[in-house]
Amino acid sequence: MPASCAFAISGGTLDSEQRHPAVLHLRVDQEALCSAVKIGRHTLLTAAHCVVDAQNGELKSAFRAGAQISLDNRTQQPHADGAITAVVDETLLPDAYRLGLTKLADYRRRRLAELKSQTSALPADLIEQGLRMRYHFAERYPDVALIRLGTATPEIPPIPVDFTPLQAGAEVELVGFGCSQLAQLGQFGERLSAERRSGWSRVIRVDVVNFYTEAGRRSAQAPSLCPGDSGGPVLYKGRVVGVHSVVYGLNARHGARSNMAVNLAPLADWEAWP
Repeated sequence: MPASCAFAISGGTLDSEQRHPAVLHLRVDQEALCSAVKIGRHTLLTAAHCVVDAQNGELKSAFRAGAQISLDNRTQQPHADGAITAVVDETLLPDAYRLGLTKLADYRRRRLAELKSQTSALPADLIEQGLRMRYHFAERYPDVALIRLGTATPEIPPIPVDFTPLQAGAEVELVGFGCSQLAQLGQFGERLSAERRSGWSRVIRVDVVNFYTEAGRRSAQAPSLCPGDSGGPVLYKGRVVGVHSVVYGLNARHGARSNMAVNLAPLADWEAWP
């Protein structure tokens, strides 16, 4: 899900009581990227696609060792002033996701060679764009990343991760800084004030990589993820059980049919956890 705007979950409610101070907004050079959640003293959990360059499959420079990112866990963020500047120590991806990136790079090279050898009216940049990561990539590989910080952030409390397998029918809470309304963009596409929102939904399916929750087009009362919610947590009984990845059937009027989140239970043995 591209993180192109900075709002909050559609159909959710403003976190006016500050129930989720562990959930924060990631920025780089004042640009809003994604949501994240602090899960350890020096560790953030977010979506891998937020830290990886979709064009080349490499870590974005902002998430390499020594780079600086901005963290903001204020419920409402009318501007970037007041954000915490933190130094990245390292950014970690699951082995399965790295394997997926390698396969994608190999596929891209083969397809580019084939397409460029053919007579085609498509410009090279459009061909490149068509071979970027797509939603099906996140269906196959766990779209999560851990960001280790070299800067202490005592202002942001951590929240524990729970690797207990989820079952269909479980009631979970979605939290993030996406779009409070799906169509809420400025007249010229500018970002509006960010705010942390949350909403309750029901798990409708679980697999070995992801699980899916009801969204606006499936249930009128269910919250839909929006651009900017990527990397935010799914909570079950107050603990992190998933990470927002992508949505399906998104449109400005009706929202999404379902929200897809990375299933953390199969990653319990990942040695990178704090």
